[in-house]
Amino acid sequence: MRRKRSVVGCTVALLFVLAGSAFAWPVPDTGQTVCYDVGGGTMPCASPGESLYGQDANYAINPPSYTKLDSQGNPLLDSAASWTMVRDNVTGLIWEAKTNKDEVKNYADPHDADNTYTWYDSNPATNGGNAGTPGNGTDTEDFIKTLNDATFGGRSDWRMPTRKELRSIVDYENYPAINNTYFPKTKDSYYWSSTTDASNSEKAWRMYYVTANDGSIIKSASYCVRAVCGGQPGALKKLVDNGDGTVTDTSTGLMWQQATLTDTRTWANAISYCESSELSGFSDWRLPTIKEIDSIADLTQYNPAIDTDFFPDAQSSNYVSSTTWAPTTSNACHYLFSSGYGFYYYKNYSGYVRAVRGGQNQITGHLIVSNPAQAGTYLF
Repeated sequence: MRRKRSVVGCTVALLFVLAGSAFAWPVPDTGQTVCYDVGGGTMPCASPGESLYGQDANYAINPPSYTKLDSQGNPLLDSAASWTMVRDNVTGLIWEAKTNKDEVKNYADPHDADNTYTWYDSNPATNGGNAGTPGNGTDTEDFIKTLNDATFGGRSDWRMPTRKELRSIVDYENYPAINNTYFPKTKDSYYWSSTTDASNSEKAWRMYYVTANDGSIIKSASYCVRAVCGGQPGALKKLVDNGDGTVTDTSTGLMWQQATLTDTRTWANAISYCESSELSGFSDWRLPTIKEIDSIADLTQYNPAIDTDFFPDAQSSNYVSSTTWAPTTSNACHYLFSSGYGFYYYKNYSGYVRAVRGGQNQITGHLIVSNPAQAGTYLF
């Protein structure tokens, strides 16, 4: 039985989001719809109460949704053969579409998929204490300036995506791990983020869309870039201690178990624990997806990369997610909170556990929960 419960601090905070945080966005679903067993074989998705119910594919919360846009930002049909930009309908972020991908760099065309750039940001307020490596039309600052000077797509607010924004468009159902219908010219290469590695300012974070792996590397390296525009939710994250062993992130609508379990658990045992939890009177807890775990990471710090005012016993170690790793499905995605690194382990390998519930961000046009009716006990 699920019982209603008044969560005053949570309600007030979410009203704040509605009133003043237009750039907050919900965590997109990973896109995973296939269920897997511990050994990596596919299986019929279990029903509530059955073994392995609660893995990623059992929940569809804010499922991926994209719209192709023309050069003026007007929506196009999905059948359109060419488009200039892509809007993520879950986050509201608008992404640059790439061209060519013919293994020949062409810096005269800033959208050429083959172009690579060194990481460079001359602004001390945003470069993490290290500007990186300048180039002559071949660094990331040059690339973004070119788009904004040309008012590409009728906009002048293009920027480098954050590491979390790069993960938001990872498709964990597929390998390569991106929706090829909307992002067809994605290179088999790393893509730069704007996020400096807090543990080493000479490095910046990157994302590899072939295997959904991330990591940081020296800023003088040359990698691809995909520009984005729209709000940055990280700066607006608001955590609320509900005083009952839970923490609510009002920017995503997710409620988190505050304490980390003292013992580590395998993927199957972590799923079972979360599904059976009745922490603070709620019975709809679940094991978070890899994107949801990433949403509470604080990449401005490390050891651990999380706000310890709200999560005081957080471990600088790996936390297990509900998400299976598509390249080798006997593995589950884990998240390392020493730095904020997403990676994978065999499903029988143990990790720390933090349960989650909710995900119903209340911003108009963003709430999409298709299966099941998640977090129905909230009073807003």
